[in-house]
Amino acid sequence: MAIKLNILRGTIIRLLKEVYPDGLNETEVVGIYYQYYKPDDIRASLQYLTDKGYLSRLESPHPYKPLEKIVGYKLLPKGIDLIDGNVDADPGITLSPEA
Repeated sequence: MAIKLNILRGTIIRLLKEVYPDGLNETEVVGIYYQYYKPDDIRASLQYLTDKGYLSRLESPHPYKPLEKIVGYKLLPKGIDLIDGNVDADPGITLSPEA
């Protein structure tokens, strides 16, 4: 299971590089990968990448539901450096070659 999560983390980083400098909200990322991974694993991978400093987590108030927040993620320069090979590889992230 750990190898599968490593691959998921790599695909999330590559996805966020495609939309850089913008980010995606958590619902969008879960919606893209939920057919292949459990939503809890996707959220855990987003948190892992945030804790490692590859992503930033942004919260904003929901426009119609005052008690809820919209959570988004944005790739940081450290994440771009990881993809580009400018920093040492991270054993917790598998970056497959670009298609």
